[in-house]
Amino acid sequence: MLKQYLIISDAHIPYHCPKYFRLSYKILRSQKFDGIVQLGDALDFWQLSTYDKDPARKNTIMDDINDWNEILTKWASLLYRNGEIHLLEGNHCYRLQRYIARHARDLHEIVRPLPELLKLKERTEAGNVIFKWHPYNKWSSCQLGDCVLMHGYFFNQHTAMTNLARYRCSTVSGHTHRVQYVSDGKHFAVSLGHASNEAETAHTPSPTGWQQAMGVLTVDDFGKSSIEIILVNDGKAVFRGKTYQA
Repeated sequence: MLKQYLIISDAHIPYHCPKYFRLSYKILRSQKFDGIVQLGDALDFWQLSTYDKDPARKNTIMDDINDWNEILTKWASLLYRNGEIHLLEGNHCYRLQRYIARHARDLHEIVRPLPELLKLKERTEAGNVIFKWHPYNKWSSCQLGDCVLMHGYFFNQHTAMTNLARYRCSTVSGHTHRVQYVSDGKHFAVSLGHASNEAETAHTPSPTGWQQAMGVLTVDDFGKSSIEIILVNDGKAVFRGKTYQA
């Protein structure tokens, strides 16, 4: 039987786009999905960044984690029984682990890893959805059919082409916040945009070239995968001939 997964890219909570996530809820309600894949950088962890910080911002790391937990709970309620939610660790999510290693090694056993803060084990045991965590340093950890889904490690003007040449398999990645698709006839490589508020997430005031997007990965009985790209603009999207609006 065909399986299909909704793919969500970089959200950078607290800079995430509420319209984008309300749109994801509507698309999940529209038909049966077997799972969701979040491609990493769900959390920005701006508090741990080396970039200059807005002193007016008051939200804490736990505020951001609580916001992410609310979204995960909503997604889980919209999936069918035994659905899967795959959470990839992006370079921004990895900031927490890196910060502890560099600046607070003595707190390593006190500050719990992100999967524990998100209560993924408890969620899986208590609910009808299986939560799976994929570490940043294991690029092939998340594989559905013949497609590898990763956060992404490279950035240039032709990231999708670079990934196709480097990995020689079908891949879907986030990281760049740009939408690209390329295929050699046998495999495809996709860079799947972002899910954030661009003006708040970007570190420069110039145009970014970013594009909000989602994806739908379909895997057939033989493990062959195909990808549909859903472009999102101001909370609106067209998917399989139907218009959705947040």
